[in-house]
Amino acid sequence: MALVPHQKAPRRERNMFTSSDDTAMMKQIQATHAPDGREFSVKPLLHIVEDIFLRATNVPGITDIVQHQGAHQAQVDELEEKALQNGFHETIEMLSYNINKISCEMSCKCSGGGDAHATTVAIFNLVSNYSWDEKVVLALAGFAVNYGEFWLVAQLYLTNPLAKAVALLKQLPDIIERADNLKPKFEALAGLIKAMMDVAKCIVEFKELPSQYITPDTPEMLTATAHIPTAVYWTIRSIVACASQIMGLIGMGHEYIASTTEAWELSSLAHKVNNIHNHLKKQLTLCFSSHR
Repeated sequence: MALVPHQKAPRRERNMFTSSDDTAMMKQIQATHAPDGREFSVKPLLHIVEDIFLRATNVPGITDIVQHQGAHQAQVDELEEKALQNGFHETIEMLSYNINKISCEMSCKCSGGGDAHATTVAIFNLVSNYSWDEKVVLALAGFAVNYGEFWLVAQLYLTNPLAKAVALLKQLPDIIERADNLKPKFEALAGLIKAMMDVAKCIVEFKELPSQYITPDTPEMLTATAHIPTAVYWTIRSIVACASQIMGLIGMGHEYIASTTEAWELSSLAHKVNNIHNHLKKQLTLCFSSHR
């Protein structure tokens, strides 16, 4: 059902963003939001993050498991070129310290199976001075550092002595040998990462709408603006879940590898994030169509 200007969202779509649990959580998240007015172009950073996700799982015995992410060489080369053309080096100089702080926060908090909401709030505190689109891209970048490092060692450990030594400490050979048992987990991870990227791209598209044609006080933009903080929350919450999975693979032994509970949790999060993306995409279409 397509929404039209001035029409209320269907109840199921309103509930997606306004359940009592979400309302209580979002009050806590809104309290961390204190943008200082400085802005940066998120597109180059988002291109590099996507590049990492697409290249990361090129590992023998693993690639075929997550091939539905669609990582073709031409596609990742194009992403890399886009990032470098769009002033990535200037952007990263300004942001690398904060990206690494987020990466460290995830490594520490996601290693011991801590509370996912508390970790999510901790990340929001680290990005409190940024706009909503910047928050989600920075959090994705922090996770991409950990995710990329994990798979980089997995890719190189058979041919590089340094990577082999690091891989042994992380028990990566055991993980790759049991790739078939891990198939549901890797598939769920890939699905959730795609959903997170889709939401992030959609949020960035809202930010890039031409203000001379679409003003912030139009009904379509007001609706979208009200929902974006919740979309950012659930995307970062999903990032925390993915980071916990990657950290959990390290040194957890056969019991963790045999578990399917986490795959189910990731799939449930992916379902929620995909629903949020579909709703935001609908609002984005309305913004375009009502101001042509």
